[in-house]
Amino acid sequence: MARLNCSAAGAVVETTVGTMLTLECALGLTGNAVALWTFFYRLKVWKPYAVYLFNLVVADLLLIACLPFLAVFYLKGKTWGLGHVPCQILLFLLAFSRGVGVAFLTTVALDRYLRVVHPRLRVNLLSPRAAWGISSLVWLLMVALTPQNMIIHKAIQNSTECPSFYPIGETEAGAIWQEVLFFLQLLLPFGLIFFCNTGLIRTLQERLRESDKQPRLRRARALVALVLLLFGLCFLPSVLARVLVHVFREFESCSVQQAIVQASDVAGSLTCLHSALSPAVYCFSNQAFTHSYRKVLRSLRGWRKAAEPASSNLRDSYS
Repeated sequence: MARLNCSAAGAVVETTVGTMLTLECALGLTGNAVALWTFFYRLKVWKPYAVYLFNLVVADLLLIACLPFLAVFYLKGKTWGLGHVPCQILLFLLAFSRGVGVAFLTTVALDRYLRVVHPRLRVNLLSPRAAWGISSLVWLLMVALTPQNMIIHKAIQNSTECPSFYPIGETEAGAIWQEVLFFLQLLLPFGLIFFCNTGLIRTLQERLRESDKQPRLRRARALVALVLLLFGLCFLPSVLARVLVHVFREFESCSVQQAIVQASDVAGSLTCLHSALSPAVYCFSNQAFTHSYRKVLRSLRGWRKAAEPASSNLRDSYS
């Protein structure tokens, strides 16, 4: 009976998580589609930061493609009807796209830090081709690491079950390595971005009298601060929930275990929120993105009022 009460208590949370994932999918798809359009039709010169941002868009779109399946899983009361192998593929793509997104968020923050705080370093002379090479290495590294992060419990053979955001109760070496990677993948980038933000604030204070550089420095600080905020909002709750899972693992109270699982589900859904909030990073990375987003919004309003030759005028305004 206690187990039934525990299950009933999680129904509201599961519906909430499913709804959150649905909204994140809609917002993320819209924002990143506009960003992708901006890269192809608005951006004339591709600098290294643009290459990193483009790869971030691709990683976010890959994550967004997984969200409808995950949302249905929660809206159906954590019932998975597609079999064990699709479950593994979904979990792999979720972990892989999340890892790639975190890596490129960190790369963008580090690029801004080096260009503002240490502008004379040779690393700032990297060509776009070199940035593409670095991006390829990031993707390959995540491919190599992610399978180690996807340890599925051997006892799970029921096609209606699919583990989600919380770790499975294994104590073998593979599961330990999974947890180590999870924490390193989030905590190390967070520490690096925090360091970059601190250095940018210090540099901005030192160069405050250089009025011609203030807008650029402030925009760089806002960019790194925004990335730091994204990490704090989207990933730190998941880290905290993961810690609670391990702390209360041995508790035999049904209510405690259910509360930890629910907290893990909510925190896990927040890790997907960064795909919907990433377009704000593009706006702070360069004014061209801000202007492009504004023009796209104006054009969308115009298309609603008159679907005529407005498209040709829009293209002329971008040329």
